[in-house]
Amino acid sequence: MKKMLFGLFLLYTSLLLAQNANSNKNIDIPIGIDVTPYWDTENDPYLQICISVNAKNLYYQAENDKSPHITFLTYLTEKSSQNIIDIDKIKLICPKRDSAKNQYTISQSIFLGADTGKLELNVLYGVGDTITDTLSGMFIITDVEGKSSLAPLRFVENQFDNPLGARPQFGVASFYGDDNILKFYTEAYQVPKNQKSYYSYQLFSLKTNSAIEGFGAVNRIKNNESSDKKSLLSSLKIKDLASGHYEIRSVLNIEKMDPLYYPKQSIEFYRINPNDIDPSKISDAIDSKWSETIGLGEKLNWYINGLYPIASGLERKQIEYLSDSKNDTIKQRFIQYFWESRNPVKSFEEAEKYLNILNEVEKKYSSRAVSGYATDRGRIFLQYGPPTLTEKRPFESDGYPFEIWQYNTLEAPNAPYQINKLFVFANYAVAGRNYELLHSDAIGEIKNTKWRIAIQKRSYMTNDIDDDGAGKSSEFGSRIDNNIFFNGGGR
Repeated sequence: MKKMLFGLFLLYTSLLLAQNANSNKNIDIPIGIDVTPYWDTENDPYLQICISVNAKNLYYQAENDKSPHITFLTYLTEKSSQNIIDIDKIKLICPKRDSAKNQYTISQSIFLGADTGKLELNVLYGVGDTITDTLSGMFIITDVEGKSSLAPLRFVENQFDNPLGARPQFGVASFYGDDNILKFYTEAYQVPKNQKSYYSYQLFSLKTNSAIEGFGAVNRIKNNESSDKKSLLSSLKIKDLASGHYEIRSVLNIEKMDPLYYPKQSIEFYRINPNDIDPSKISDAIDSKWSETIGLGEKLNWYINGLYPIASGLERKQIEYLSDSKNDTIKQRFIQYFWESRNPVKSFEEAEKYLNILNEVEKKYSSRAVSGYATDRGRIFLQYGPPTLTEKRPFESDGYPFEIWQYNTLEAPNAPYQINKLFVFANYAVAGRNYELLHSDAIGEIKNTKWRIAIQKRSYMTNDIDDDGAGKSSEFGSRIDNNIFFNGGGR
């Protein structure tokens, strides 16, 4: 096994769909998987796998279990030989329902020994004790023996009475009004002894790609010691930082090294400063026609949450923050500002047009418990518009009802331009209109290469979670590729 850890690493965070195999009831529980490589001077490379679970969703779905849990089995293999390098299994247990007054995100870390080269990480998981699905990802750890490097940046926080640990999160980290101190961690490896070295970091705005004055520091590294690893814990005070999309860029500066080759790392985040969305700072006044159109109370909440599918990343975080507010005025002014920033001349007309689309989505896709914009089909319709072609299978006798939407082009301000993309929705309840997004090949959407297996699991049960029944003429899997799109269902 080679000694050095660092190289190209594909860091990913995913939202997964867990299914309770015991009750055959679909359970929507966001699960975040964050993977960071580190190096130990004695034990060689290793991975920290931080698993985060939304406890509120788990409590809601597991109604009869006072202390529900999710089982995770993780193993790391060499890509070429498929030899297992390391393996571990944990149960992530939520606190007892009676003691969980605040249902928050809980997390736990798994540490696996690693190696250099092309590696594949597999995470098998399931609600309760039964494994029902898998997640896998590939990455590369290159051998840079004798060269200085930095581990990836990771946000950290105090976990109850324990020392600092990885901050649980889903996707890009978000820091709201009560998060006034931002802490982050990295490690410097093999810094040359007796050379002047220092670690610097600077905050940048991703909107303007410019440095934010007053948000950075330089720390000298004491490198006359024998240790080949330096732990670097840093912090930024962000109380007065305006709302925006930011990135921390860190550099390991070494005296006799060409600055072009200084080890560098970065990490991005959203900041939501409540002072920036104060009613007096968003707009001078609310026109009466806006108040009459977007309404108050529940109607206003419905409209502002309905903006989520077309909002930018920062606006989505602001909407999440405003959803907990009881101040209707601030919500009305945010909506007015939202549309004025897009079309200063015809902002009200655009707001009315979108309201009509929201009402259309509400009629087509809503249920008693879920508004139309909050459904997967509603969100896709609002974000990308109507599909070019659709295939609907609402009456599958031996598989879950499903729909496939095909778009010739995807044009959305908050997503990359793309061509020829598919969205697959499945109705696990069989009845009703609750179709969930199962798979898409669009950038930023859930990708599930086993979507055919998930659809057919209604009637085709097997101990092999990878068996799609394609070779059995009497099973649904034998005809799952038959759809109207060229190569749309192909393997």
